[in-house]
Amino acid sequence: MGSAGAFVDSESDRGTPDRSGLDIEWTVVDADAGPEPFDRCVGSLDTAFVVVTPDTLDTVSAYEEIATGYDTDLFLIVTRMRQADRELIRAFDGPEVAEYVYEDAAIPRAMEADEIPTLEDRTVEAVLIEALQPDRLEPDAALDALEARRRSVVNVEVTDRSQADAVMNMFENAGHLTAYYGCNCTYHDGHVLARMP
Repeated sequence: MGSAGAFVDSESDRGTPDRSGLDIEWTVVDADAGPEPFDRCVGSLDTAFVVVTPDTLDTVSAYEEIATGYDTDLFLIVTRMRQADRELIRAFDGPEVAEYVYEDAAIPRAMEADEIPTLEDRTVEAVLIEALQPDRLEPDAALDALEARRRSVVNVEVTDRSQADAVMNMFENAGHLTAYYGCNCTYHDGHVLARMP
């Protein structure tokens, strides 16, 4: 998984989850920075995430060109994000942003101490759901999309864990696989993903 995995929690590190989950297996590969290392490994990837800051958005086009040549989906993770950068990111003409990581004083403090900073309440899976299904649906519309086989995976934002449990129960009662992933987004607490068995 590489050193980036140490920055966030992984569901697999927490023991057996309460629910059966999505029964989807993914492998996270942490590549060295730069277009050349990316070019060496991109052929074996279905999806790639490029980590940038608002000041380094101009470097993304090199990664985008490489990913296009391999037909690999490419998403951005923007770190050192500030509220003042939101319009710049919205106006950026490039890959879709999968996650924002806002500036946090704990990160530079940990790096100065030569320690790996931890980002509480973030999971590797919460970023990967963007690759599975970036579009968010309301619960009823998501269930309809699965039942009509218009989507094989759906993504529902939830405001708290009790809403997540209710949405998961709705999908499970209809015979679908479900999983909950927490996130640090401003207006919601997490995501419920569901898929056809």
